[in-house]
Amino acid sequence: MKIIKTATFIKKQINDIKIYGTKEFFRKFYLLIKFFSVVFMDIIAILPCLIIRLISPLVLIRIQRIPAGNFGDFALHPAMYYCKKKFKIDQPTKKHIDLVYIHYREKLYNKQLEKMWKRKFNFLSGYLLDPINRINRLIPGWEKHIIKSLHRHQRDVDLLYEKCRPLKFTDEEEVYGNKMLNKFGLKDKDKFVCLAVRDRAYQQKKIPTTQRDWSYHDYRHTDVYKFYLAAEELTKRGYYVFRMGVCAEKSFGTNNPKIIDYANSNLRSDFMDIYLAAKCYFCVSSSSYGFSDLTNLFAKPIVNMNLPFGEIATYSEKFLLIVKHHFLKKENRKLSLTEIFSHGAAWINDTKVYKQKDIELIDNSEEEIRDVVVEMIENLEFKKKLDPEDEQLQESFKSLYAKNIKRYEYQNESMKPGEIMHGTIRCRFGSKFLRENKAWLK
Repeated sequence: MKIIKTATFIKKQINDIKIYGTKEFFRKFYLLIKFFSVVFMDIIAILPCLIIRLISPLVLIRIQRIPAGNFGDFALHPAMYYCKKKFKIDQPTKKHIDLVYIHYREKLYNKQLEKMWKRKFNFLSGYLLDPINRINRLIPGWEKHIIKSLHRHQRDVDLLYEKCRPLKFTDEEEVYGNKMLNKFGLKDKDKFVCLAVRDRAYQQKKIPTTQRDWSYHDYRHTDVYKFYLAAEELTKRGYYVFRMGVCAEKSFGTNNPKIIDYANSNLRSDFMDIYLAAKCYFCVSSSSYGFSDLTNLFAKPIVNMNLPFGEIATYSEKFLLIVKHHFLKKENRKLSLTEIFSHGAAWINDTKVYKQKDIELIDNSEEEIRDVVVEMIENLEFKKKLDPEDEQLQESFKSLYAKNIKRYEYQNESMKPGEIMHGTIRCRFGSKFLRENKAWLK
């Protein structure tokens, strides 16, 4: 059978070359050379893997690839690893050396973030470490030679980022960042808010739709124009607003000099992406995981509208949340909190599945977004306390959400055994949203 398959494979290659000509021949020759070079490197990697095993009683060598192709992963995975290492959480008891690398085929989407991580970790070439890491996993006992806190992202339910602050700028970077803020028109004591509104542009630029269909992510997108009222309100209260993004579908065109369409600015840079996240007063995010995750590393307050509902960030008092309305079309009504779970919509990560369940996601109105942003401002500036009714609504939300998370967590197929997604629910939900949608709290 194998001989027949091999013969068929060879015949296909010959036919392809006959049909497509010299160019196809050289393409296949290149792939063949590439294949044998990988095999050659894997054979060479056997020796260092054996050495690593032999010296493990004296010193443990751990090797791990850092995911760099996704902005959020490149921020969060190393951050959790750094914090756990600093606080000696889940670390080997014996002497150990950790080596990390970025895969040589992986495209980096923020050079400044790479530079900052390289100041903290033992980075070596992916050409050297990737074959060793690959061969290591074929040898029994490989688990102790990887870095598990880099292997998969874990939510910061213990608030390690606030205690550790994993990312820091050099003095020279601080000076440069301040000068860039001045170029945007800000003075030294001016405060600004970052607005991260997710659309299709970034992913289509990163991996074109001809290579991958990104429409399954459509449920996470929000029209940036829904944020005009909030942006204008912020400027009335003295803040500047930066509309974030590497690129954007729509301009955030306005004559207001305090609203800066940074995503379409010629001053946009990898460095300023990180610097703005670090220095903003707070962030407003419409499920833009990458940038809002970055602001979280700097312990910044976040107004968040994340989906799916079962994955909203609940573990910090600095999070203020609202959520899109889940509308059940066949019954012409909105789903309550509990119904979002009972209808299997709490962990949907694909637009098509929402449609299959006949659930339409309705964006929050301009007024709802403005109101929750104003609530964040008043929380931060005036430490405004909730009145008894609002306090009761908050407790009802936390209790009901926790109850449904526990009851329906089996629906979350992305969770690994032992993984904690929420921990203690410390967030606040939009007070005005709860007052105006009391029927939702069922």
